[in-house]
Amino acid sequence: MIKINQKGFTLIELLVVIAIIGILASIVLVSLNDARNKGYDTEVKSEIAQIKNAMEMCYDNNNGTYGTECNDATKLGTTAIVPPGCSGTAYEIKTTAQGYKIYSTLCSDTTMSWCADSSGVSKATTTTIVTASGNSSCGF
Repeated sequence: MIKINQKGFTLIELLVVIAIIGILASIVLVSLNDARNKGYDTEVKSEIAQIKNAMEMCYDNNNGTYGTECNDATKLGTTAIVPPGCSGTAYEIKTTAQGYKIYSTLCSDTTMSWCADSSGVSKATTTTIVTASGNSSCGF
């Protein structure tokens, strides 16, 4: 009798390995997406800090008033970036002669915004509070 040695994997073994690789890949992609959104949030916070600095320079150059001159981001020399895959506005600036507030929706939690104002506050707040007319927890 001749004995035949068969080498290789069975179909079941291959399917099990492919399933395990698929599960591991999905876990990695979810973690990567969270890290990417946190990176986008850092970008939004950095951009708002730059706009704050530009607003203070505009205040000094505009005879001690923020006014409408400081409400135009192009005049402030800033360019806000909406990261790909991140919904919401890049930022919004609201000014009066005495103050300003700047805010943008965060990517990691779209119910939250990062806001900064002329009193020196920079913090996360709920989007509904920021977009409401009048004073907000981060407004003038």
